[in-house]
Amino acid sequence: MPKDLVTAEEIQQAIINRIMSRQYESGDRLPSVRDLAEELGSNRNTVNKAYQMLADIGVIASLPGGRKGFLVKEIAETQPQGEFSVYFYQQAVKLVWQALAAGLTAEDTLEHLTNAVADVFELGSVRIAFYECNAHDSTEMGHYLSRTLDMDVHCGVLDELNADPAGIAEDYDLIVTTFHHLAEVVEQVGRGRDHVVGIDTRITPETMLKIARLPKPNMGIVATLQTTTHMLKHMLYSYYPDRSIQAVTITDLDAVVAAARTCDHLVVTHTCADQVTQLTGRTPDVVVNFQIDEQSIQFVSRRVHEIQTHKTAALHPAT
Repeated sequence: MPKDLVTAEEIQQAIINRIMSRQYESGDRLPSVRDLAEELGSNRNTVNKAYQMLADIGVIASLPGGRKGFLVKEIAETQPQGEFSVYFYQQAVKLVWQALAAGLTAEDTLEHLTNAVADVFELGSVRIAFYECNAHDSTEMGHYLSRTLDMDVHCGVLDELNADPAGIAEDYDLIVTTFHHLAEVVEQVGRGRDHVVGIDTRITPETMLKIARLPKPNMGIVATLQTTTHMLKHMLYSYYPDRSIQAVTITDLDAVVAAARTCDHLVVTHTCADQVTQLTGRTPDVVVNFQIDEQSIQFVSRRVHEIQTHKTAALHPAT
């Protein structure tokens, strides 16, 4: 194509295609104006204009320290409701004008666009499953993950995963579990371990508020897993270093009974609260609930985006 016929808009589209297909990764330095002009058969002024257009919509940014050149910004930094979405609206308008020029009706145009959207998003759909050791956590955290990502998430327990790990690794693009069970799940799925990601959990703010209101110094903690008792004990000590904290697991029945008898306050995870009450006759002062850490949500979101772009790479060929 002659240099004077290569437009800044075409170069802009080519760069976006390369970013979406992961030829250019977040943080990568983009080719110099001279190099890209030679590669695409354009002139430098046109390439520089394309770079400025991409910078204006938040896709790329100037190199730090006043150096010449541009780098690809993190996807999370773009504003879906800002100028980046304006760019896509402008591209849609161009398509509609082309449809009008070709003699298509508004209904036909809308049908084609709707079908194209459905095809692309179906191709880029990501199948996600969340597994935990108990149904309560699986449902609560899985549904929270689903709402946050705005995607369907299958909620299951580890027994289900352990029964058919190879089949589940084949059925789902992403298998999510908590850090407590990450090593176990990775070992189970074997070759499908690249599908597995772990998330961190935190005590809910409501639970922490209830614990903070406990007035007496001696606290007992009961949890299902030893790792959870250690985590809770360490966390409570960081907030209340002057308190006496006894942490036991529900499997040590004698220790649970002793803690219920000697501690001023009893803090119990929801997974064993009923069992503690039946065993000791004492209702816990605080029942601990957990939620997914925000950084973990962001990490899972990035992994979903990576899978989507990998799946749709065929629809975004690098120019």
